[in-house]
Amino acid sequence: MENVSSGTLAALCGLGIGAVVGAAALVSNFCALGAVADILFAKDWRRMRAWMLAAGVALLGTQGLDAAGLIHIEALLALPVLWLPAVIGGICFGFGMSLAGGCVNRALVRLGAGSLKSLATVLAVGIAAAVTAVGVLAPVNAALARWGSLDLLIAPQAVRWIVTAVVAGGLIGFCLKDAWFRASRDQLAAGFIIGAMIPAAWLASEGTEALNFVAPLGDFLMAITLQRAAPIFGMAAVLGVPLGAFIAAAVTRNLALETFTNRADLGRHLAGAVLMGFGGTLTLGCTFGQGLSGMSTLSLTAVIAVAAILFGCLWGIRYFEAEGVWAGLKLTLKRGV
Repeated sequence: MENVSSGTLAALCGLGIGAVVGAAALVSNFCALGAVADILFAKDWRRMRAWMLAAGVALLGTQGLDAAGLIHIEALLALPVLWLPAVIGGICFGFGMSLAGGCVNRALVRLGAGSLKSLATVLAVGIAAAVTAVGVLAPVNAALARWGSLDLLIAPQAVRWIVTAVVAGGLIGFCLKDAWFRASRDQLAAGFIIGAMIPAAWLASEGTEALNFVAPLGDFLMAITLQRAAPIFGMAAVLGVPLGAFIAAAVTRNLALETFTNRADLGRHLAGAVLMGFGGTLTLGCTFGQGLSGMSTLSLTAVIAVAAILFGCLWGIRYFEAEGVWAGLKLTLKRGV
């Protein structure tokens, strides 16, 4: 009976936290890919500041919960730094989200608003994640983790708090000093709300599950097809995001059916989804799983993964500009941001 009630509580918490993220992301158009594109083509940093604000709030909240003894992240910090999977997986994920028009969270949000394109994307991400985790690509995943890992000592909590104060304070200060961003109420609110959901997820899962979308999608598909047990909180959060987005879209009258425009559009989305499922599994997370959740623990793997995702995202955007993979890479290395 105790197991049933704890499972129900985990499901409700995951569903609620996911719904809040989905609603906030839809109303504010919260999107990592969109944030990068805004900077490149419009010199508009507001969506990037929203993401950075969320990262700062998530870091401050997570470290605060750990210091208060409400969660314990030492076990996470004791894990090896998976630098090679983070680099390869991050680049694949970033390039993939450029092809698919957004990361996995963005696809879940758009699914809630009525996008059939995003339904196909989400399913393809889940299949690719499952294949990489336990299928034919599992040996590749294991080999990269074995060859590209590094053991580090855990920094004392006092040192972590100094780093937290500097990084979180810097991120939040950088965001709030901009008057244009402060005037953008949707972006400002999304940064605080989505950022707060990261420590809320750690607390609800008792420090065992982050707010992540790639692995839970693979787990969800394996649970319904192979009847395998899967973490309840993560799967509930995945379901919660489109639910929250649907409610927000209905209230704001933004529900709209979206389909693929042609075969090339379908191919790009599916290719991007496969890259996200593969890359997100290698690097153990996405823009949320490693970007916001991982960085909230001060994980070095997460820092490497975010840098790689950013590079992959830039490469993907330049790919469309240069109309070629290698031409896009050259343009990325030449221009950067």
